[in-house]
Amino acid sequence: MSWPSYLHTTLAATAVGLVAGCSTMPAFGPDANAITGTAANRTAVAEDTLPFEVVEVTAATLPEAANTTSFFPASFQSQQFSNADEVVIKGDLLEIKIWEVAEDGLFATSGNRETILNVQVSNSGQITVPYAGTLEARGLTTTEMRALLMEHYQGRAVEPEIAVSITGTEARSTTLLGAVRAPGRITVPSRGIRLLDLIAQSGGASHAPWEMLISVQRGSASGTISLADIVSIPANNIVILPGDTVNVAHQPRRFAVYGGVSRSSNIEIPTQDATLAYLLAEVGGLNDRVAQAKSVFVFRQTSSGATPTAYQFDFSRPDAFLLAHSFRLQPNDITYVASADAADFQRFVTILLSPLLGTGGTITQLGQ
Repeated sequence: MSWPSYLHTTLAATAVGLVAGCSTMPAFGPDANAITGTAANRTAVAEDTLPFEVVEVTAATLPEAANTTSFFPASFQSQQFSNADEVVIKGDLLEIKIWEVAEDGLFATSGNRETILNVQVSNSGQITVPYAGTLEARGLTTTEMRALLMEHYQGRAVEPEIAVSITGTEARSTTLLGAVRAPGRITVPSRGIRLLDLIAQSGGASHAPWEMLISVQRGSASGTISLADIVSIPANNIVILPGDTVNVAHQPRRFAVYGGVSRSSNIEIPTQDATLAYLLAEVGGLNDRVAQAKSVFVFRQTSSGATPTAYQFDFSRPDAFLLAHSFRLQPNDITYVASADAADFQRFVTILLSPLLGTGGTITQLGQ
């Protein structure tokens, strides 16, 4: 069905009449003039408008990459492997080996001069062994435990030789939680274990290091840093002791981009150094029909008390892509591409008039 020529003329005249008022058409986000005007005339804007500064990005104003390196508390970094002899604690499983020179000794029998006793240290720190009764074991080294047993068996066993070792424990462990392949309680040597070794022992982290936050709780002290800072800074690969709690959290970085791009999104970037150039490429680049190339903004909330900043990129500059490649994004940045002056009218023509006029050629002619 074709439309009468007078109806085409009426629609065209109506559309042209709306060109002057196209700025009133609904659109997502402000235009470039609104952004720069708000920043330049703070006294003229409403009191409930958040103030911010606009910085036009050039080679001279390109911000340096923020130093986000973090460290564990000094007390954690100073903790070294324990060099002291291993001491018995409650819950330990002890193996006591006793040898006698005669086959008819206190423990020895014909053909078997070695006796093995497996005892567990009670909650009160004591053990009970044959012919010696209940002994206080907690706090003793294995050498001291051997001397105590030798004292009790002297004169009973036939020239005994005794060896004591700790073969198991319920208390020498660290709780490892969160985004690791095998969370749970992990037995830790009494001298301690490095944090990266502990994570590796659990099967390793399940995501990229820059997306992982590692928290360590030791008594009333705690610290949280990224796995990337642990891998790159040896001082952060601290010694983990029995009783510590380690939590591994996955914190994906998302970067929001809106406005005149091919695909607005809130995306993850799978590289440690996320740049504006990479972000725009991931969303299909600027939309040629909508974007105002001179007005690409990156809004950044700065440190507490400081004025937020809107970094403005002019993609009509010959070095714009080099600047965008060098601009390091931060996880809370919001990228916005302002619409061109005629973009609202173009959307009006496409959405409202297209079903009536029926041809793209007529739409293009009206837009012009």
